[in-house]
Amino acid sequence: MESSVTTAVSDNPVRENIRGMKGWLKFLGIVQIVIGILQALTIFGIFWAWLPIWLGVILNSASTKAEDYVEKGDQEGLAAFISKLKLFFIINGIMMIISLAGVAILLIMVSVFAALGIFSLPSFLTELLNR
Repeated sequence: MESSVTTAVSDNPVRENIRGMKGWLKFLGIVQIVIGILQALTIFGIFWAWLPIWLGVILNSASTKAEDYVEKGDQEGLAAFISKLKLFFIINGIMMIISLAGVAILLIMVSVFAALGIFSLPSFLTELLNR
């Protein structure tokens, strides 16, 4: 009997936190979808515009699962909510790793070009400013 009281007391802050998150998740999901649509309208953005749209759909789905958990209190809703958030963070983590790797490769290429004398940053900036 004591464990059920402990579960009810410790579950309440979790439900309250999730209740507070669901509106923000919906808002961020809609913003992500709008950003994806705007990117799709550009020439180069159309290649990766699907990614923010997908992330927006995941956040909206997480918001729906959060609402299900808050209203019904079932553990399946909580598991689905956490699963959606996990997928969102995994995708963002992979995007961050790819971005950091791209920046590292770019810095290495610029350093090699500068060391070989193919590219000089001061002359590049001077030429750029004189245009």
